[in-house]
This record gives sequence, C-alpha cells and structure tokens, in this order.
Amino acid sequence: MISKSLFENGRYLALLVISIFVVGITSYNSLGRQEDPSITPFVATVQTFYPGASPARVESLVTKPLEDALREHPDIQELDSSSINGVSTIIIEADYYLSRAEIKRVWSELRGKIDRVTPDLPEGATKPVFDDDLFTDFVKIIAISADEGIDISPSLLRREALRFADAARKVPQTRRVKHYGLPDEEINVEIDGTALSSLGLSIDDVARTLALADARTPAGRLASPNSALTIEVAGDFADIQGVRDTFIKANPESVSGIRISDVATVTKSETDPPLRLALSNGRRSVFLAVEMKAGYQVDKYSAQFEAFLEDYRANAAEGLTIDTTYDQSGYTEARLAGVAKNIIAGVLIVVAVLFVTLGWRAALIVALSLPLCTLLSMVALNYLEVPIHQLSMTGLVVALGLLVDGSIVVTDEIRKRLLGGDEPLEAMQQAVTRMTVPLVSATATTVLAFTPMAILEGPSGDFLGSLATCVIVMLITSLLLALSVTPALGARLLPGAMTERPAWWRSGIVLPKARDWFATSVDWSLKYPLASVLLAASVPILGFASVSTLTAQFFPGTDRDQLYLRVEMPKSAGIEATLELVRALDDDLRAEPLIRRVDWSVGESPPAFYYNLRSNKRNTPEWAESMVLTYDENQTNALIRKLQTKFDRKYPQAQILVLGIDQGPPVDAPLEVVLYGPNTHTLRVLGEQFRQRLQELPDITHTKLSISPAAPKIEFQLDEEKLRRLGLERTQVAVLVDGYLRGRFGGAVIEDTEQLRVRAKLERDAWQDAEQLLNLQIPVPGQLGKPRFVPLSAVGELEIVPDDAPIGRKDGERINKVQAFLTRGVLPEEALKLLRQSLEKNPIALPDGYRYSFGGDSGEREGVVNDLIGPVGLVMSLLLATIMLTFNSWRLTALAFGVVICAFGLSFLALALFRYPLGIMALVGVVGSIGVAINACIIILTSFQQSPAAASGNRDAMRDEVLDSSRHIISTTLTTFGGFLPLILEGSQFWPPFAMAIAGGVLLSTIISFYLVPPAYVLLGAPQDNRIERAQLKASKGALA
Repeated sequence: MISKSLFENGRYLALLVISIFVVGITSYNSLGRQEDPSITPFVATVQTFYPGASPARVESLVTKPLEDALREHPDIQELDSSSINGVSTIIIEADYYLSRAEIKRVWSELRGKIDRVTPDLPEGATKPVFDDDLFTDFVKIIAISADEGIDISPSLLRREALRFADAARKVPQTRRVKHYGLPDEEINVEIDGTALSSLGLSIDDVARTLALADARTPAGRLASPNSALTIEVAGDFADIQGVRDTFIKANPESVSGIRISDVATVTKSETDPPLRLALSNGRRSVFLAVEMKAGYQVDKYSAQFEAFLEDYRANAAEGLTIDTTYDQSGYTEARLAGVAKNIIAGVLIVVAVLFVTLGWRAALIVALSLPLCTLLSMVALNYLEVPIHQLSMTGLVVALGLLVDGSIVVTDEIRKRLLGGDEPLEAMQQAVTRMTVPLVSATATTVLAFTPMAILEGPSGDFLGSLATCVIVMLITSLLLALSVTPALGARLLPGAMTERPAWWRSGIVLPKARDWFATSVDWSLKYPLASVLLAASVPILGFASVSTLTAQFFPGTDRDQLYLRVEMPKSAGIEATLELVRALDDDLRAEPLIRRVDWSVGESPPAFYYNLRSNKRNTPEWAESMVLTYDENQTNALIRKLQTKFDRKYPQAQILVLGIDQGPPVDAPLEVVLYGPNTHTLRVLGEQFRQRLQELPDITHTKLSISPAAPKIEFQLDEEKLRRLGLERTQVAVLVDGYLRGRFGGAVIEDTEQLRVRAKLERDAWQDAEQLLNLQIPVPGQLGKPRFVPLSAVGELEIVPDDAPIGRKDGERINKVQAFLTRGVLPEEALKLLRQSLEKNPIALPDGYRYSFGGDSGEREGVVNDLIGPVGLVMSLLLATIMLTFNSWRLTALAFGVVICAFGLSFLALALFRYPLGIMALVGVVGSIGVAINACIIILTSFQQSPAAASGNRDAMRDEVLDSSRHIISTTLTTFGGFLPLILEGSQFWPPFAMAIAGGVLLSTIISFYLVPPAYVLLGAPQDNRIERAQLKASKGALA
C-alpha cells in the first residue's frame, strides 16, 4: 500500500510532494497558452472566376464538374456551392473524424483532383484557387498607415507593408504573416481609342506586341569542350520607360515608328478599380495579421513581438503610423486571470467550509491536495498537448468542485477513526480500505459521464474536448492522490482522541440540535420509505417537467469590448460606392463616445480577430466588414442594439448587420431555413415566402436569401444579319469588348523581388456609361487584309435587363438558404419557436420534390447533441458494469442509476428556478453534477453493505450509517456549491448557466442522498446474503476447518 509507505517514511512523502510541485510547475510553463481553443481546419473553399458568365453557365461549366470530382473523395462530408455572375465558390467540409495530419492529406489529394479537372474548364475561366486557411487564430493584427494629415501613395504603402511583413516573419515562433487590404500594383497602358483604331490595331494586338517585346525566353546554351554559356536576348522591360518606348507599328513617314507612348499613357499605379481596401481610424491602411506557431505561449510571444515592434517603429520611415489593432495576449491574460481569480475565490470558500465542518487540520490537508492535484494534472495535459485556454481552464473549474470529494471523504474517515481512538496507521489503512471502492466507482462514473464530450469530433469537439479532457485528467489524479498522499498526510496531521480538545476549529463544528433534527428526519424516512421516496423523487420530477420552460441555446455570447459590422451593398455596386458608404459609417462609429477604435476591410473579409470568425470573402466589391473596439465590455450589447437601429434607419441602401461576439463553433446566421428543390425559380419564390414569414416575427433585424433578387446587367442584342455581313461571330464581339474594358496583359516589369504585370486597356473615360459602350470600335475584316473599324452600335443595341439569380447547391442538390438575424440578446430558439408555430398555423405549401430543414443555431445544436448522444450506449454499458462491480447487486445498481437520472432533473430545476437557458455549457454543468450525486449515493450504499446490521435491514443501524456519512457528504456539497458561487455571481453570459447547473444540482442532490437512497434501500429489501456476510461466513468456516 503506497499510503502506508508514505506514512511510515516522511522523507518519501516530502520527496513525492516536492517532485509533484517541481514537475507540475515545469509542465505548466511548457504548456501552450492562448485565449480560446483553435478550430481544426475541416473547411476549405475552391473559388473560380469565369468573367461574364451567367450563374447557370457557371454552375454547369465550372461548379458541377468540380463538384463531381470532389465528391469522389471518400473523406468529404459535405459540399456547399454558390454560382453567381462570373464566380463559382465551393465550400468543402471534411470528415470530422480525421486528424489534422489526415486533413492535410485530404486537402492535398483534392488539389490533385482540381488540377486534373482544370484543363476541361471553359476558355476564359481562371485556375481554381483552393484555400484551406479559413480559420486562423491570429495573435496580433497590425495596421500600417500614414500619419494624420499626410498623404501616402498606394505604392509606398504596399512596399512598407511588405517590408514589415518580411521583418515580422523573423520574430521567433512566428508561423506566418498575412496581409489584408494590400494595394495591387501594375503597369497601366491606357490607350486612346481613336488613335488605336486609326492605326488599325486592337487591344489584343497591343498586348501581344508588349509580350513579344519583353524578351524573357531563354535563347539556349552555347556548349563547347571548354565552356557552356547561356544565351539570352536583351530587351526585357527594365523599367516603365521600356514599356513607353516599345514600338507598336512602323510609321511610313518616320524612321522611328510609332511607340506606345504616342497612343497611350503609361503609369505605375494601383489596379483601377482597386480589388480591396483597408481603413484604420479613417485612413487608408494595410493590415498585417500575425500567427504564432501552435503550442507556444501567447503572452511570451506577445512580449517578444512588442519588443520587435518598438525597434521597428524607431527605424521606420517618417510619416508612417504602425498601430496594433488587435492583441490576443491582452484578452488571454484578462480571461485566464479572471478564471484564476474565480478559482482562488472558490478554493478559499472550500477551505473556509472545511474549516468549519472538519476543523483546520482537515481543511489544510484538503487545501494542499488542490494544488498537488492541479500540478500533477499539468504533467498529463502537457503530455496530451492540451494548451491552457478558457475551455481547459473551465475544465479545471469543473474538476475543482469534484476533485475535493475524494480528499474530503478520506480525510473525514481518518479523522473519525482517530477521534474514536484508533492508532494513526490503523485509522489510515481502515479508511483507505473502506473508501477505495466508493471512490474508484464514483470517479469511474464521472469519467464515463464526460467521455462523450472528450471524444466529440468536429468544431464542437475542438471547443468542448479540452474541457472534458481536463476534467477526466484531474479526476484521475485526484483519485490517485486521495488514496496515497492524502491518507499519509491525514494520519500524520489530524488530531487523535487523547490530544483532541472539544474546540470546533480542531474537529469541526457540532450542532446537537441540528443533528437531532436530521436524525429524526432520517428515522421518519426509514419508517415511511414509500412516502419519503415519493417526496424526494418529486423534486427531480419537477425539474424534468420544467425542461419545457427552458429556452434552448447553442453556445452563449461573450462579454467583450468588441463588435463588428457586415455591410453588403447591392450586387451591382462597385467598390467606390461601397467605400463611400463605409466612410460615412466610419464617421458615425468614431463619433460614438463608447467606441475607441474602428478598422475596415472593403472588398474582402478582414483578418479574423476571434477564433470562430471566417475570412472567406475576397474580390467582392459590394462587401465590407469592420472591427470595432469599445471602452466598456459591459455596455457593448446595448451599443450593438443602438447602432443596429440607427443604421437601419439612416442607410437603407445597404444591408448592415451590427454583430457581437459569440462562443462556440462558427454559425453563419442564428436562424436559418434551408430549402431544397430542382428549380431555381421555384426555390426563389419559396424563399421569398419564408423570408416574409421570418420578417413578420418580432426581434428580427434583417433577413437574407442565398438566391437573392437579381442585379441589373447590360445585355447586347446583336443583329445576326449584320454580324454575318461584317464577318464577325458573337464570341469575337464578347472577347473584344472584354479586352477593351478589362484589358489584356502583355509582359511585366521587375522591381526588386516583385513582378508588375503590364496591362493594356482602353482609357476609362471612354466607357463610363452604357451609351459610351456603343461607341467602342470593333475591328472587322477589310480589303487586302487590313482591318476596318465599326462602332458597336453598328452590330446591335443594348438594354438593361435583370441578371440571373445566384444558384446554390448542397451535396449536388440545389438549395436556397433563408437567413434571419436577431436583436442582440434574443435567443435564436425563441424566434425558431415562433416560426414553427407560424408554419403549423399557416403552412407554406411546397410542390412535390421540395422540402426544407432548419439550420443556424438550432441545426448546429442538434448536430452537437446527436454527436454527444452517439456513444451513450457504450458509455451506459460501461457505467452499468462499473456500478454492478461496485455493489454486486442488480437492485442497488438500479438504485444508483435512478440517482444519476435524478441528478439530471435536479440540475434542470436549478436552471429553471433562475431562468437560465439550456445551452451546451449548461448541459456540461448537468453532466458535472452527476459526479457528486453518484459519489454520495455510493458512499451511503457501500456503508450499508459493509455494516452487517444495516445490510440486514436494521433501521437504527442504517440511520447511524447515514449520520456517520453526513458530515463529509454535506462538506463536499457545500464545497462544490461554494467553489462555483463566484462564477454564478460573476454575471457574465458564459459562466452562470454552467455554474448553476452544477452548483444548484449538487445542492439539491442532498435531498436524494439522504431521503431517497436510504428509504429506497429499505423498499428494495435489504439483502441478508450480501457479499460482506458471505465473505465473513466463508472466512469463519475456513477458520473452523
């Protein structure tokens, strides 16, 4: 017995305690630290551009071939796609059961499949871009901009941003640096359309000439017996002047010929219009998002990066501002400090309770077991590579309320035997023998209760898995310490009968009247067992009945000094129109006294500043998104509601969503209806009906359709007869117009390590509106092979018509997603309940072949709950085996199972009494309450079994056993409740439901422990031939023989 060796040799005990402290602290310092768990990259996107193609053509020629190839892979769980005008986007979701290494393998194999399909895509479609970097946990986001009042060119801003990124990558433990809002530079050759047509040339001719003039093709090698020389043709574009000097056509009247500069303006500039923009506090900026290597500590990394940042600022160019827009280390330190503060407060409450109930020496022993257990757990967590973050710390909080049970029970058992006159060694050995089976059984049942959460896969598993792992690890280490170190300490430190004085602070408070009242109540319950069982069972039954009053929730929001805006303009809007609205919004936001900083990304998603935000928008001119910091996290939700109302009224031309930060896996919208069917038009009509039904609900701020109303487009009606006479085809006209407007690339200029492509295009002033487009000159075959030019109006006319609607698909089936967004603070389940009632009262008729399902928070929550329930069969079988091996009685096993069920009802009742929602975190608390309830049940039942008189049904003996166990049961109940009390009183959205489910459930579980378990034992018929008696009888027969 380990505890005996530790008791008899104090040096061993001291060495073990010191070793645990040293190894535990070392392991803690080696653990990674971050604010929240990282989401495994299960999701990737494939984006392909097919300029000018309608959604139907994009779907049939691009999206479907790619989908068919991707669906062949066995590890793909779901495919969602969107085909809009000129763009195909496919969202791939890999199987949740894959490891990170396996996911990388899957992504690599999918890239190969895409490469094999790419040659079959239509001409004009770009190469598909595969992006598996949607969820990135950035530690720092840096904004580089000009000082207030200083104008800086996009070119200089780009160079400074890239220079900073190169320097930041050299900071130790930096994984990568990504840039957002980086200006794209190119060499623009803006050609005079009249001069170009007078020369008989087209944009394609100019681009071809530029490409041929930029000599970069190797001319071979000159090999001889003595040397081998590479041959190159001089004449590549060394600078922008080389582009200007390029000859495009011989001039009969001049020896020099006609150069590019004679018919075009050549400049180095940002792409026009820009693809993306970033604003930081109203100024043009570039965001640099810094990612730390996995497993490192964010606080240490942040200190290193701040030192680098200080040095870099000191040597940066004048007129440049380098700001930190987001720093995860500050949030991490505040979050972990807050949890640590609550843990310390809980520990103090635990020690105070034990000081009163068991005396100061017992309280000291249990207080010492807490850091020992925590530090020993750090060794296991370091081996399992579980970092320290909010959820793993939550696991420590859960375990705090559970792990003291073993130490309290063993300490109290030794205390009682010492006060009864036993020698320390004998008291320790008997206490360990008495409590080993109950403690192992109670620990095993609690570990099994958390097992489904520990093996949960997918984003929810990333979020909850570390919590359950921490609980399981700490429970196991607590059990090991409770059966080894704690008994040795108890036998050495606890007072004996000869030295004990009646002072309450030595042996615990004694309240004779309360004890007499309690004994009387237990006697009554044993005398009238059926009435007592019914009365006690009515409490959890009331809890189950109250479940229907609880509002379901996925994950709670978080109290944070951050919010963000998503702005979506009409599909026809250009990035300049979006930027104009963004500047107006930016002025309004920065005028708010509660807001301290505003940053914007226009045309793309900003860097993710929270672990569950996706950066999945790019090259989207009608899109903008902001990151907003406030001064007071407690007033952020009220500010969100205020801003949403204000912007809806002030800016009706755009859909503006003011959103807060929520916990848990990513959800696109809190309320969502997904319609399935074959016909896009029918899906659009049905979607509009559901959208109107959602809009009628209270607290709905905005609704959105994936098959949205079509944007206008310009359509050329070409005259076939005129085309035939001119010798043109429709495709030729389309290509020529596209070349005039978007330009054609030809050659490139190398500057340092960057390649600036040369784009030849028509002057922008020549095609500002639809009427000017009709004046574009189209080359047609002329006499003697010389082209002649006719205006576009000569071959047809244009009209403004509605564009085709976007087409969405899910696993190969067409869909329309109807999304709704809610007033901040309103639970999605409440709105969903109203929607269900509306649909039941007045259903929306669906044609044959069409159906709908609910997504959003409800769909994700249902998926998580199903995943948690999945392994319940195996867990219940193991739980049954554990309890059966403990009691060796089917009746007692059934009783223990009944206690587990009652524990659920008690936690539900606690939530209902204080009107908390039933979210995933509350369910975690419900599971956690089972441990204490089953622990008390096992202790009482094993005490009955180990007492011959109580086992035979002697009610006085049963009462004495209950009274004997009551002190440590009450102590564990009060310590668990006290440990979670600071979290309940904290008032945040995250902690109180979770803490109340545990603390309230455990407090109410005393009713079950004292007034249901003992009388139920009587009703089940106390078995005379229990295993204790059988063992004693067998031993006596052996002695007689």
